[in-house]
Amino acid sequence: MPDPAHALRRLHAHSGTLLAGATAMLRELVADACGSLAAAEGSILVPVEGTNDLRFFISLNPVLGNGEVTVPIDGSISGYVFTTRQAMAKIQPESAGVAKVDEVAKSQTTFLLAVPIVDDERVYGVATFVNRSAEKEGTPFSVEDLRMARYFGEVYATAMKLHRQVGFCTSSARIEIASHAEEFGLADVPEPTAAELAALRHRMPARLAERAADLPLRERELLCRIGELIGEYAGIEGERVAYDL
Repeated sequence: MPDPAHALRRLHAHSGTLLAGATAMLRELVADACGSLAAAEGSILVPVEGTNDLRFFISLNPVLGNGEVTVPIDGSISGYVFTTRQAMAKIQPESAGVAKVDEVAKSQTTFLLAVPIVDDERVYGVATFVNRSAEKEGTPFSVEDLRMARYFGEVYATAMKLHRQVGFCTSSARIEIASHAEEFGLADVPEPTAAELAALRHRMPARLAERAADLPLRERELLCRIGELIGEYAGIEGERVAYDL
């Protein structure tokens, strides 16, 4: 018979479904972009908090899509795009990052297109497109491809902000679930993970977004601007955006 513990477990499971759906949405957007650009593969790289590396957050290459493969920001093409916000298209690219990825993925990068994922003056990561699909095999990425990739970079930024909000809300909900279980003395309710507990520092921006949804347009714009200022302050303090699969 369902009881409060059963209800909390259901809520916990549903929150995970929402986050998994947001991650799947990002992967589908990468597939859309690759289809539009006739790219064989595509990925999203994001900074690893507390390090000088980028990691593959989303990738159509299953070897790279587990979120564990990293490349250095210094000395890599993706790192250059991340730090300078300048898009790049390369033929037979040579860098430590490309060499490492080719070795891990057992592949050969012939053509590489990389664009920054930027919105609200913040760099969320780097979008990469590797090699060409059958209809453009052997053809380098063009200036028009570069322009289209930049458009997709802006779309990625919006999608990644959505993913972050879902992640924040999921972490907050799971912390509250654990609090209810402790208050009611309920067993067999999952404890929040270390990453979810760390997300407590993001609860204020998440609450701002929640409050903004119920406000008139003018007040909503003001509150959202406050949230942006908080984000800018965090950037000044040296924090980078973190994403967890």
